Amino acid sequence: MNKKALIAIITCCLLAPKGMQAQLSTNPDKFLGNITTDWPGSMNYDGFIYSDYWNQVTPENGTKWSTVEGNRNSYYWGGADPAFNYAKQKGFPFKFHCLIWGSQYPEWLKNLSAADKYKAVVKWMDTVKKKYPNLELIDVVNEAVEGHQPDTYVMREALGGNGKTGYDWIIKAFEMAHERWPNAILIYNDFNTFRHNTDQFIELVRTLRDAGAPIDAYGCQSHDLGGMNQADFRTVMTKIQNALKMPMYITEYDIGDTNDGNQNWNYQQHFPVMWEADYCAGVTLWGWFYGKTWIHGNNPNEKGISGLIKDKQERSALKWLRTYMQSDKAKQAKSPFPGMKKEASVYVKPQALLVNTNKEMTIDVTAKMRTKSVQSVALYVNNVLYQTLTEAPYTFTYTPTKAAKFNLKAVVTTTDNTKYERLSAFTATNNYIPQEGDVLTVTGRLTSISAGKTFAIVNEAEGKALYGINDQHLGYDTYDKAFAESNSGYLFKAVNSSVSGKYLLRLMTPQNGEYNIWGNPGYLNSQPVSGDCCFILGNTQHSNGQDIDNGAVWEIKYVSGKGFSLKNVGTGKYLKTNDTAKYDDPTYFTFATLGYQPTGIVETPQPAIVNGSSSAVYNLHGMKFGTLSQWQLLPRGLYIINGKKIQKQ
Repeated sequence: MNKKALIAIITCCLLAPKGMQAQLSTNPDKFLGNITTDWPGSMNYDGFIYSDYWNQVTPENGTKWSTVEGNRNSYYWGGADPAFNYAKQKGFPFKFHCLIWGSQYPEWLKNLSAADKYKAVVKWMDTVKKKYPNLELIDVVNEAVEGHQPDTYVMREALGGNGKTGYDWIIKAFEMAHERWPNAILIYNDFNTFRHNTDQFIELVRTLRDAGAPIDAYGCQSHDLGGMNQADFRTVMTKIQNALKMPMYITEYDIGDTNDGNQNWNYQQHFPVMWEADYCAGVTLWGWFYGKTWIHGNNPNEKGISGLIKDKQERSALKWLRTYMQSDKAKQAKSPFPGMKKEASVYVKPQALLVNTNKEMTIDVTAKMRTKSVQSVALYVNNVLYQTLTEAPYTFTYTPTKAAKFNLKAVVTTTDNTKYERLSAFTATNNYIPQEGDVLTVTGRLTSISAGKTFAIVNEAEGKALYGINDQHLGYDTYDKAFAESNSGYLFKAVNSSVSGKYLLRLMTPQNGEYNIWGNPGYLNSQPVSGDCCFILGNTQHSNGQDIDNGAVWEIKYVSGKGFSLKNVGTGKYLKTNDTAKYDDPTYFTFATLGYQPTGIVETPQPAIVNGSSSAVYNLHGMKFGTLSQWQLLPRGLYIINGKKIQKQ
C-alpha cells in the first residue's frame, strides 16, 4: 500500500459519520438506554445518532398523562410516537413512563369525584393499551413513597385508597396494567432509594410483592448517587436486593457536575456495580447532552450539567463508559430477563398479609409463561416444601398453627426443566384482626406521657382528630376521616427534645413506621412556610422547627377532667386545630389509644343493577363514590348502599 492510499484511508476514518459507530452495549440480555432530548423529544440530536450509543429509550415527558391528555378526551402522542417508532425500527426496548404518578397528571382530574377519577384512570389505561398494545416495559406507578409527591393522594383516592395493606391502590394499578399487558415487565419506580428513603422503598415494594401484586421489577432512579463511593453503593444496593429478591432496573441514572473528573469518578464508582449485578436487567441514563438535561448547577449559566456530550465532544465519563462496555465483564454480565423479555409471570398471593392462627387460609400462585409450559408449582413455607401442584389453578390451603411470620416461596418448573422463583410472606396472629366495616375509635385515654409513648390526638368535644392529610401537612377532621383516610399517619410518639421537660411529637405512619419526608423525620411543627401546621422538622437554620427556633418543641400539660394542652415553645402559643400555634388560651385534647369496633352493618349479596338508579354509593368511611347506576365502573371492595354493606367482587 502506498503512502497516499494510507493517508486516504486514515482521512476517511476520521471523517466517517457518527452513524458508523457501534452501540456501547453489545450484551444481548441487558440494555444501556437513555431518554429523548428536548421537546417534543428528539432521538438523534445535534449530529449525534441515538443508536450509535444506546439500545433502549424512555421518553422523558412524552408518555406522561398530562402530556398526552392535558385536555380531557383530547390526546397528543407527538412526544411519544417518534421514540416508539424509532425503538421498533432499531429493534430495541421502549419503556412507557409512566401510568400512575402524583405529578404531571391532568389538572382536570382533581375536580372529579372518586368514582369519576377511577373511570378516568380506566379510560387512560385503555387508551394507552389501544395505542401501544404490546409494550415491553412499563413504569406502572412512579414515586409513591410517602412525601415524594404532594398529589399522590389524588391517585390513591382514584384507585380505592390504602386498604388493608396500606398500598391497595398501588396493587390495583398493577393488576389493571397486568390485565392489559400480561407480557410486559411491570415496574415500580422511585427516587432516593439508595439514600434517604431506602427502608421506605423496601417496605413499599416488599408489601406489593407479598400481597401478590403482579409487579415484575423495582426501579431505582439513582439521582441520589453523586459522591457515594463504590463500597457504600454496593452495600445499599445489596441491602435492597436481599430484602426483595426481585429483578432491578437502574432507571434514571445521572451525575450532575460541571467538573469532568468528578463526573467520571462517579461513573467509575457506580456503573460497574450496577451493570455486573445479575439481578440488574438494564440501565437507563437520564439525558446525554450538556445543557439539555434537568439538572442545573448553582451558576445561572450552568444548565443541564449531567450531560455526557458537551460542545460536540464526549466528556470523560462517556469515554470511560465506552471502554468499560467493551470489557468481557460488561459483555458477559447476566440479566434476570434473558433477551430483555419476560418469560414468566409468577406471583404468590396469600389470602391476607395478616391472618389468624389455627384458621385455614388460601395461597394462590399465578404461573404463566410467554413461550414455555408449566410442569409443576412447588410451594415452600419457611424453606420447607409444603406441597407440589401440577395443574392450574395453583391454589394451596394452609393453616398456620402459631403466631409468627411465615415466609413463602413458589418454585415453578417448566417442561424444559427451567425454574422460576417468587417470594411472599404473611403474618399469623392470635389477636383480633379488624374486618371490613369495623370502625377505628377511641378505646382509652392517657393521663400522662413519657418519651416513647404513642397516641392519637383527638378533641372529643368536637369528635375530631389531628392526622396526616397528605404528605407534610396536618389535617383536623372527624374520626372516620382522620383514621381511615390518613396517608401520612394519625398517631404521634413523644420524643424528648433539647429543651428540658418539653417534647417533640413524632408522626407515625399507618403501618406503624416513623414518617419521613425528603429524608427528614416528620414532627408536628408549629410554623411551616405554608402557614398551616406540618410534619417536617427543620432546616440547617432552625434545627427544631422549619421556620423558627423550637418551632417543633411542645410544652404538654395535663389537666384532670379536661385533657392535654399543647403550647409551642417557639411561638409561646397554643395549638387549637391544624392552624399554626397562635392562640393565647389552651384547647384541651385527649391523648387516646385506639381500637376497632364492628359497625353492625350486615353484609348482603350484590345488588340488582338498575339503569339510571340514583341510589348513592358510599365507601365505609362515608365518602360518596357515585350512584348505583355506576356500579360496574367502581373498583372492587366494600360499599354502603341504602344502609347495607355490599361486597363488589
